[in-house]
Amino acid sequence: MICEYHKLNRRPIEIECVPDEHEEENDFKPSFWWYNRRYFLENFIQVHHNLWMGFDDTIPEYIHGVEADKYVHPLFVELIGDSAVNVYEERVYENF
Repeated sequence: MICEYHKLNRRPIEIECVPDEHEEENDFKPSFWWYNRRYFLENFIQVHHNLWMGFDDTIPEYIHGVEADKYVHPLFVELIGDSAVNVYEERVYENF
């Protein structure tokens, strides 16, 4: 099985700390917009140097987090400093 991480965005996506229109408790939390949905950074789990996850050997160093509440086809993020992210999806190819 071959696993690759495909970048979904062309340009880095800005991280914003803005008032949330729907839930006051989410006001000014670091987040980004992707496909008409706001994703909060706190909802991504660190993938490297994390004793609870076995990803260290299989995920490239540039991938920093995985979507915590999505077990099938989660998004992966690369942090670009503290101002932007790149979004990735995992693609798995079976060996023939």
